[in-house]
Amino acid sequence: MENDNNRRKFIKNVGIGAAAIGTAGLAGVLSSCKGQKQEQKAITTSSKIQWQATSFWNPKVKIMFDMVKVFCQDVKEMTDGQFEIKLYGGGELVPPPGAFDAVSKGTVQMGTGSPYFWAGKSTAFNWFGSIPFGMNAQSINSWFYEGNGQTLMNELYDKFDLVPRIIGNSGVQMGGWYAKKINSLEDFNGLKMRIGSIAGKVLSKVGVTTVFVPPGEIFPALERGVVDAAEFVGPVHDILLGLYKVAKYYYTPGWHEPGPTLDIFFNKKAYNDLPKHFQKILDIAAGNINIRTLAAFDAQSGAALDTLVKEHNVDVQVYPEDVMKKLKEISKDVIEEEAQKDPFALKVHEDYKAFQAKTAVWGNMSEKVYWNTMA
Repeated sequence: MENDNNRRKFIKNVGIGAAAIGTAGLAGVLSSCKGQKQEQKAITTSSKIQWQATSFWNPKVKIMFDMVKVFCQDVKEMTDGQFEIKLYGGGELVPPPGAFDAVSKGTVQMGTGSPYFWAGKSTAFNWFGSIPFGMNAQSINSWFYEGNGQTLMNELYDKFDLVPRIIGNSGVQMGGWYAKKINSLEDFNGLKMRIGSIAGKVLSKVGVTTVFVPPGEIFPALERGVVDAAEFVGPVHDILLGLYKVAKYYYTPGWHEPGPTLDIFFNKKAYNDLPKHFQKILDIAAGNINIRTLAAFDAQSGAALDTLVKEHNVDVQVYPEDVMKKLKEISKDVIEEEAQKDPFALKVHEDYKAFQAKTAVWGNMSEKVYWNTMA
């Protein structure tokens, strides 16, 4: 509790400091540029700003929703209460998939989800979410902060009058829950599976019928045989959904989502109308939650997996090497096909691919060697 209080004091002081700097700057504008548009904008910043936000996630989806709540609280504290964001869970204002359109149209000012949820609008969104056998969370963060990831993301979302930021990552996910073992690629043939994005297109190549099932309906879908297999996130969330009760085998690794990014996006006009220091506070708060979300997954996933194995007798399986090799080959072809559908997607894909190759040089020499010695 003491650490949390100290964090809040620090955040508040940082925010007040930023606001003070912004206020001082604006005072200078007022004294020297009276009668100009800048003066009018400066005057409006003294009033309290209130936004509404809608999320793809509902409050039962721990970590993802909880961290967005922390984001909103941080913004309030960093602005000394002058900027409040009221957060609604998925379905409270609009259906979860409607979050993107609601913010794009200006119905609400902020939304959250994951970029690949919006791939129906442009396949390019997939690369900002997660790509099969793509970059992990560490490399994804490098791409966004030190590569062209954020610039390209800005360019895509701008087409929909949105300003995007990344706000978290689950890290490498689990591969999913199955009613039967996967010993070969042929065992996928005929399966009905809850899996989405480009990974669904990969598995369709080996005979899987993909079915969209919202998180809250995964359990009954498995129980009734609507699907034979399903993936969601990982131990933290899968144990809450009770999936261990209706599927025997739990597979790893999540080849389909090795570094799934979460997004937060603001209505472009609403964002641009904010004072500059408030815009900066949103950016800083998003960066902070991006780190904390991954940290929460890393901190909680091991204990949740331990509970699944020791208390619920879950049978954890590793995909056979030959299955992984073949899925990787198929994924490469599918991803290239998908990139060719859209000139901008191809542009993003080429940049993503080049950055992944560059970071892999160091990852293979450091992280991979280290974890192999720990095995």
